[in-house]
Amino acid sequence: MWHLRYFIAVAEELNFTRAAQRLSMSSSPLSRRIQDLEKALGQQLFLRDRRTTALTPAGEALLPLARDVVARFDAIHSALASAVRGPSSTATLGIGGEIPAAIRTRVLDTMHTAVPGMEIDIRPGAARYLLNALLAGELDMALVSGPVVDPGLSTHPVSRRPLGIVVAAGAGFDGRVSVRLEELAPLAFAMYGRDDSPTLLKHFDALMHDAGVHRRVTVESTIGLPHVVSTGHAFTIIALDETGVVKRIFEDEQVLCLPIDGTHLELTTVAAWRRDRQKPGDPVAGLADAVTGLALPAPTAQPSYG
Repeated sequence: MWHLRYFIAVAEELNFTRAAQRLSMSSSPLSRRIQDLEKALGQQLFLRDRRTTALTPAGEALLPLARDVVARFDAIHSALASAVRGPSSTATLGIGGEIPAAIRTRVLDTMHTAVPGMEIDIRPGAARYLLNALLAGELDMALVSGPVVDPGLSTHPVSRRPLGIVVAAGAGFDGRVSVRLEELAPLAFAMYGRDDSPTLLKHFDALMHDAGVHRRVTVESTIGLPHVVSTGHAFTIIALDETGVVKRIFEDEQVLCLPIDGTHLELTTVAAWRRDRQKPGDPVAGLADAVTGLALPAPTAQPSYG
């Protein structure tokens, strides 16, 4: 079973060093375990050179099978506990660090109303790690920025917020009510949230490339955004109705927040849970019913900055 977990980590990261860090082990033994798995299966699973790691056709075929096997194995613990002690009255909810308080409160209130007496423990973290914990059976549900693409997970949107551009005052857009991405080509795009929504970030990167925005500045934490945006070196994307971390870090900065012309972008917050947990007697079933019954709220007004 551990060999399949090792394989999944490398297949998702496509980098042995990052996969080893994720598994809290060193790269050399991880590489040996992958070689052992390839020998046992009689198939090469990865193409490797000094710079890149890629899945072979056999590796691509194995990945969904391995995820399914590991998910079924991890489900044994909760299934046995439920059979011996009865359904749990406690659920663990993972919440991404970028999720605003208003969304968190709305979802929690809905859960408490729908499942009275259910105690909900909170585990904050980056989306990538929360989703891994969800698949491993360590969480019952997670609130993260979408999209989430995994055959073992079900998701439901609980919030959609329009996205816009944040750019420094004095960068040539003062007095404007909107901006086209092509107009931002002289600036770099400040990328953040690699662990919060990697799929969405790849989408942003492709959009910028198509618009002629080719320079990138990678910011590991949102706290660093004002240093590159407010000084006119870059622009970034945030939710126009932002009520969380990003709004607070720009509150005292001389910046403009503008809608995007010609492209509609939105940030979706989703509730995610393991597909095989939505069954009678599992606490996830009641929570899933609660969040799927949530109506999406109407967008709120755009904040002003600067």
